[in-house]
Amino acid sequence: MRYLDTSSLVALYFPEQKTAPLIAHLRRRPLPLAFTSLHEVEFANGLNLKLFRKEAAAAAVAATLAAFRADGEAGVLHRVQPAWPTIFAATLRMSAAHSSTIGTRTLDLLHVATALTLQVTEFVTGDDRQAEAAIKEGLEVARI
Repeated sequence: MRYLDTSSLVALYFPEQKTAPLIAHLRRRPLPLAFTSLHEVEFANGLNLKLFRKEAAAAAVAATLAAFRADGEAGVLHRVQPAWPTIFAATLRMSAAHSSTIGTRTLDLLHVATALTLQVTEFVTGDDRQAEAAIKEGLEVARI
C-alpha cells in the first residue's frame, strides 16, 4: 500500500506543477492508495484554501471534491481506519526525536505516524522535512 501526504493527494486530483511527475511515478509502480479521515479533512481544506488564495474557481473545487469523494466511495482510494491513539503516541515520540532538529510540523508527523502504523510500502511527499522524518523512521520515501 502507498501513502500520499495530502499535498500529493491534492495534486493527484487538482492540476499542479507536480501532477504529471506524480502520476508518472504512481503508474510505474501501481499500489493501492491509503485513504484516512485525516486525508479527507485536509483534502477539503486544501481545496478551500485554493479558493481563498484565488488559485481555483468554485466550480473546479466542487468538481474535484466530487471526483475525490466518488473515488473514496468506489474503493479507488483504499479507506483505512488506523488506530488514532497509536498514531498520536507515535507523533509525540517523533516530535521529541525530530522536530527540534528537522523542524517538522504536527501534520507532517501525523502523516508519517499514520504511514508507519499502516505499514505502507511507500510514503509519497513533496515536503523535505516530512521526507527526512519519514526516512529516519524507516519508511521508503518518494519525493515528488
